[in-house]
Amino acid sequence: MLAFPPFSYWPLALLAWPLLFLAIRGAGFRFGARLGLLHGLVLYGLTLSWFWNIFQGAAVALWLILALFTGLACGLSAWASRRWQDAAWWPVFSAVVWCALEYYRGEWFALRFPWITPGIALGPTWLSPFLGVYGASMLVALASACLAAATARVRLAGALLAAVLAALAVWRPAPVRATGEGIPLLAVQSENFDLTTYLKRTRDSGFRSGIALWPEYAAPFPIREGPDDLGRVRALARDRDLTIVFGTQRSLPGGKHANEALTVEAGGITGSHDKNRPVPFLNDGEPGRTAVPVSTRFGKLGTPICFDCDYTEVVRRMTTGGAEAFVVPSLDAAHWSRRQHLQHAELFRHRALENGRWFAVCASSGMTQIIDPHGNRVAQLPLMEDGQLPATLHLSRQQTFYSRAGWLFPWLVTAVALAWTGSLWWRSRRTPLTPA
Repeated sequence: MLAFPPFSYWPLALLAWPLLFLAIRGAGFRFGARLGLLHGLVLYGLTLSWFWNIFQGAAVALWLILALFTGLACGLSAWASRRWQDAAWWPVFSAVVWCALEYYRGEWFALRFPWITPGIALGPTWLSPFLGVYGASMLVALASACLAAATARVRLAGALLAAVLAALAVWRPAPVRATGEGIPLLAVQSENFDLTTYLKRTRDSGFRSGIALWPEYAAPFPIREGPDDLGRVRALARDRDLTIVFGTQRSLPGGKHANEALTVEAGGITGSHDKNRPVPFLNDGEPGRTAVPVSTRFGKLGTPICFDCDYTEVVRRMTTGGAEAFVVPSLDAAHWSRRQHLQHAELFRHRALENGRWFAVCASSGMTQIIDPHGNRVAQLPLMEDGQLPATLHLSRQQTFYSRAGWLFPWLVTAVALAWTGSLWWRSRRTPLTPA
């Protein structure tokens, strides 16, 4: 718990997981799975205590679902360590299984939720633009399992790997010294979901000739169906020479809607993005199917919405599609708590460094922030307060190894985990366990 926001004592990630693997080594599947389940319930119940603010009693079921993945990973690791005692490959198998289940839980499971993982606890490091957050998680799990291994040689390898990970976390990528004039940007943070509020605050700021960024659901209705409202946005864009990016809705057949990020300039709508990853259990619209940048007079901008950036896929697809920077309408309601805001804010830093892009995020009550391509937060507004954040956004066209090929790493690990687990299960069926 202490490795994650609001505490962020990242060195504890290199202590907590070795203790977990030490506890499950040799325990067998059932006991290992129970220990993993307990670990998950405590970890998620404490770090994600804010679930209760949103889902009330149903939060217990959600904590349990998340903990089941930890339980399965620990059960398989404990089973392998008992069947093949002192096997030198056990730490690698454990790390592969952990990474595969984490990737499935975060990106493909019906209730996708990629928060609170070892890679996120470690924070953005030089691993990010190569292997991404899932690669970092696997290496933390590998070092942890090695430190819990039976043989001294493997424990030494684990200590060396842990030292390397610690060094990467201490000497993180330095802040980017941007060259060139950059693009002026104004992010307007307000919990008042009323279009007039954002129009007035932007106009009163005196800001002009740049990008105005408002939160998700800044216009919480289908603005295309109200020409007067869309006309007011266009008028502000024309009068102040602005490109305005904000969250709204788009009507769909059957009374449904899409959660939309709309880009408006003086001439009208220049681009749109439908949220690919709506928040489960909330009336957050139908999932979008495409993730492409918007061409503006300033360049190609990625406009993912809030929860889209919790995952690796949406931002990566926009980057490879030509996005030169990201402007993100987001929503973190005040009653979700400061802890939720701080935890969510970290995920944008990982996406920025994985893909080497500047990020501007405008949230309803926080965290509104500017992040450089090295994952450094260079400007932010206080949480839970209305305000305007003037900043400068820069464009980048170079693509990281992660954007081009590194994103395939968790896919490969998942395939290896399935094949390896299947092979070990087949071997166990043919060779009875010999009592110790």
